[in-house]
Amino acid sequence: MRFGGVRALSEVDITLVAGQWTGLIGPNGSGKTTLLNVLSGIYMASAGTVALDGHDVTRVGPRRVAKRGLVRTFQHPQLAETLTIYENVLLGADLAKRRGVALGSSVDEAAHQMLELFGCADAAGLLPDSVPYGVRKMAELARALLAQPKALLLDEPAAGLSREERAELVEALHKVRATRPDLAVCLVEHDVRLVAAVCERMQALNFGKVVASGTSAEVLANEEVKVAYLGRSAAKFDVEVTG
Repeated sequence: MRFGGVRALSEVDITLVAGQWTGLIGPNGSGKTTLLNVLSGIYMASAGTVALDGHDVTRVGPRRVAKRGLVRTFQHPQLAETLTIYENVLLGADLAKRRGVALGSSVDEAAHQMLELFGCADAAGLLPDSVPYGVRKMAELARALLAQPKALLLDEPAAGLSREERAELVEALHKVRATRPDLAVCLVEHDVRLVAAVCERMQALNFGKVVASGTSAEVLANEEVKVAYLGRSAAKFDVEVTG
C-alpha cells in the first residue's frame, strides 16, 4: 500500500479464520489502521488482493465489503449524531437484513440484547453527544455485532476508556466469543494486555511490515517486537498471557 512515494504496507499477509481472534499490535505509524482500511475497502490496495469467502473484494468499496459480511469499528466512534444510541445500534440490524441474515429474535429484542451486553442500555434513548465517550464506543461495538458479521475488525476499541470500562470491555468481548464461536476477529489495540486477554493469535507490525506472527505468547516473547513496540529495552516488557 503506497501513499505517493511512501510505502505504508509491504508484503503483509494476514488470514482471518472463523472462530479465531487475531490481535494486531505495533507502534504508532506501523500500519495497523491502514491495514484495516485496506481490508474493509476504505483504501484500495496498490498491490495484492483482499479476499472474503473466496471472493476478491479488493476494489469493491466499503459498502459492498460490509454487505459480504466484513464489518468494522473505528478508533473514534462513527455514530449518527441525530439518532439515539438505540437507533444507531439498530442500523446494524438493517445491514444484517440486507445480507439476508436472520437475527433469531425480534429486531427490537436483538438490539436491546446488544445494548445490555455492552452496557449501554441506560443510554438507549439519548443522543450520542449527550453520553460519555465510552458509551459511544460501546454503542458502535453493539451495532457492529448486531449486523451479524462473518468477520469483525476492531480498531482500538479500548482507546479513551477508563480502567473500569476496559475491564467491562474485556468481559463483553469474552461473551461475544461465547455467543459467536464462528466469528473471525482482527483486533487492533495498543493495550497489549487487553489483546493478550482476548486473542489467541497475534501479528506485530513495524514500518508497514509484519515482524512477528504466531500465538500471543510467541509474539509477545519476540525480542524484535518488544523493542519495536515499546521503543525501549526488551527487558522492561513483560505481559502475562492468560486464557
